[in-house]
Amino acid sequence: MPEYIIAMMDSGYQGVHDYLPFALIPVKSSKNHPLTDDDRAFNTVLAKCRIAIEHVNRKLKIFRICKETYRGKGERGLIRVNLVAVLSNMLSLA
Repeated sequence: MPEYIIAMMDSGYQGVHDYLPFALIPVKSSKNHPLTDDDRAFNTVLAKCRIAIEHVNRKLKIFRICKETYRGKGERGLIRVNLVAVLSNMLSLA
């Protein structure tokens, strides 16, 4: 992956900085190291940026295109994902 791409990920990707130096992941707290106010503010801003992505993921899962294994032939899967994305965008505009 190119170095100039900034990836916004959730807390399940701890340790991704070894592979993606510009990845943005939320700061986790522990019993001995509670979150500071700056850490809380960073987590809030990151969550507000990621919520749009999570809504798109939800719509694609409703159409079951990203939830199950595609069992069609050849490259039709990508065409169907694009079709569902277009339908999803049209429904959100209506």
